[in-house]
Amino acid sequence: MSDSYDVIVVGAGFGGSSSAALLAKRGMKVLLLDKNAKAGGKAMAFSKGGFTYTAWVVIAAPTMGNVFEVVLKELGMEKKVELVAPGIQGAMFKQASGKWTVGPQTETPDPNKIFDWLEVPEAGRVDALTLLGELTLMAPQDIAKLDDISFGEWLSQKKIDRGLYAFLISCVCDGCFVLPVDSVAASEAITVVQQMFLRGGGVFFKGGVGRVAETFAEAVEAFGGKTMLRSRVEKINVDNGRVVGVSTDKETFRAPIVISNAGIQPTVLKLVGEKHFDKAYINYVKDLVPSLSFIGARYFLNKEIIPRVPFGVIFSKDSPWSIDKWTKAKAGHIPEEMSVWYEVPSNYDPGAAPKGKQIVMTGFLGPCDPKLTEKDLKPFLDKGDEMMFKAFPDLKAAIEAQEYYTPHDVCSLTRDSVLPGIGGECIGLGQVVGQGGAHKPSVRAPIQGLFYVGCDAGGIGVGTQQATDSGMKVADIVLRYHRQRQAMI
Repeated sequence: MSDSYDVIVVGAGFGGSSSAALLAKRGMKVLLLDKNAKAGGKAMAFSKGGFTYTAWVVIAAPTMGNVFEVVLKELGMEKKVELVAPGIQGAMFKQASGKWTVGPQTETPDPNKIFDWLEVPEAGRVDALTLLGELTLMAPQDIAKLDDISFGEWLSQKKIDRGLYAFLISCVCDGCFVLPVDSVAASEAITVVQQMFLRGGGVFFKGGVGRVAETFAEAVEAFGGKTMLRSRVEKINVDNGRVVGVSTDKETFRAPIVISNAGIQPTVLKLVGEKHFDKAYINYVKDLVPSLSFIGARYFLNKEIIPRVPFGVIFSKDSPWSIDKWTKAKAGHIPEEMSVWYEVPSNYDPGAAPKGKQIVMTGFLGPCDPKLTEKDLKPFLDKGDEMMFKAFPDLKAAIEAQEYYTPHDVCSLTRDSVLPGIGGECIGLGQVVGQGGAHKPSVRAPIQGLFYVGCDAGGIGVGTQQATDSGMKVADIVLRYHRQRQAMI
């Protein structure tokens, strides 16, 4: 039996690493464990052949008032990483002529320029402005009333031009939640729309977004805790209904509090085990619906094809996903057009690619079954290539190397697969109707001293921001729990 700690955090993704760092800063003895060689989870930074990039497309928002900076400031480490926010994006819309056209490239474009780009007719612009105003200015108490309907249902009650509809869905549901529009809780979607519309989008850090989580992990040790990488947690130990520590593939550690960033389903069904929970809770956990997977390609280019623009989404009036469209695609009927996100890391950080070269990454919805191979997913991957080559005609000829990523890569890098057909999900749990807003899974497990952190519970927002938001909230809850326990026992 190794050293004892006040709290053990399982997983150094953005939720785990931020909560661990904050708790260490606030005086708790913290152990942070991760199976990988670096912190960062699904936004881990990689380097190869002079290119620096994340495992897949990672778009962080909002630009202003993002929670990365809030945590870094509390830790006194804001100078350890350099934030990059170009303030432009390269969304491309297929207009009626068939031409793929880039939208306004400013943070706060004139709405009429957006409507011109999306080909919203003059007769529909008052309704379009009314909708955008309602989305942007809706009060929190009114947003909270929309937990039980989908974003698609909410939009169906409005007068909305198809081009504007496609823009909203492609940016919000297809990219930020990785779910069909009629699956995403309206409350979650509108919150994200407000964050992006009012505070901008497209946050990056030199060295990759994963550098933020690496800095959080470094902060744990700077404040007297311990970070152990390449340490796979195999079991969360429970005795008489309370956690007592964890066992890794190498040793065992004791602690009265464990925070899991491994995902609720893997935590309950594998790391702790079903025998420690009642049947109703097990059924609840098994019924939680994850997001879909984000799959795509990495194109290593021998020249710069996409100037200036760091990210964007390619979409058309026919590209948004619905449950019906997804069901058909899953059965093998790939749509003619689908939304495809792309990212150019070196347009954030020039050091992310060798001089004169470029890496372009894509991401789009795919099944989250980690057992699916690249061959199984070829129809989706081919469609993604097709969409990119149409939008960027010079791209294909400039490719000197290309590789795909699949839900198997997502699963092996992050959460384990414990239920059939899932494990490679992009975002996690807590996004769909019935799981979002007030219905989001609790950060407290029904076992004394066990907490969840990350996109499954506690936070709101886009991807890594949501995970970090959860990390901040869980750190507050756990510190209070620890102090009360210390005072009373």
